[in-house]
Amino acid sequence: MFRNGIPAPPFSLSDEAKRLRALEELRADKPLVLLFFRGAFCATSRRDLLAWSDLFERIEWLGAGLVALSVDAPDELGRLKQTLELPFSLLSDADFSVSRTYGIYESDEREAGPQPHGEPGTFVLDRNGCFAFSQIQSGPKGAANANEILLMLLLMQKQNGFYW
Repeated sequence: MFRNGIPAPPFSLSDEAKRLRALEELRADKPLVLLFFRGAFCATSRRDLLAWSDLFERIEWLGAGLVALSVDAPDELGRLKQTLELPFSLLSDADFSVSRTYGIYESDEREAGPQPHGEPGTFVLDRNGCFAFSQIQSGPKGAANANEILLMLLLMQKQNGFYW
């Protein structure tokens, strides 16, 4: 688990359009929400992604960004983004390397979904790329509440992109 205030580990991953995206570019001197989700196969993940989609304009209005990550291949993420009409980028961590770096649990379920797949996690980075919030889950239920994260981003907007 990462402590608040320490820099997030950098990474570069392909998005749903197979473009390489670096954390530094995604963050671009603004707060950033990183959502790790189980994958396109998971109904709970699709529901959660839609909830975040509904808040995306408000997140941008608050001067923050949002990106979601899973171990799905870019083509699968492209289909998911199109099907759900998601306005934010989806990143492919196909080899699980970034997920492991961020402490995301690897599922031990063998009857559901492709293996390996990660369990959910939510991170908020401040404008300097340091952790302001982190939640790692051991299963698909109980994700960080998107509206509570929105309130955190509102506070961060009032404090020039910082949580404290």
